[in-house]
Amino acid sequence: MQRVIHIHGGPFGLNGPGGRMMFNGPGGPGIARWIVMFGFLFLLAIVAYFFIRHFDHNQQHHHPHMGSTPQAPSADTAASDVLKMRFAKGEIDEDEFTRRMNLLKDHQTAS
Repeated sequence: MQRVIHIHGGPFGLNGPGGRMMFNGPGGPGIARWIVMFGFLFLLAIVAYFFIRHFDHNQQHHHPHMGSTPQAPSADTAASDVLKMRFAKGEIDEDEFTRRMNLLKDHQTAS
């Protein structure tokens, strides 16, 4: 014969609104326990994400050579590269290439 002990602890006791039926029903853990567990794991994941992101940001901030992107070429360098490509493809002839490169050089010395 089993002896059953009933504990009455007010509204938050075992038989209250958050008591045995909600947290530990006949089939095992109740829905409230699952919600609390997943909520805690979700909160833990958010904290971990911001913690890692914070230290990753500081790592790049204190070491500029890490994670830095190469600087973009200047407009004059980009223009001369385009001219070289057009000449290599045969879109412009040697005279046109030379004339435009001289214009770019004059523009570089003027600025």
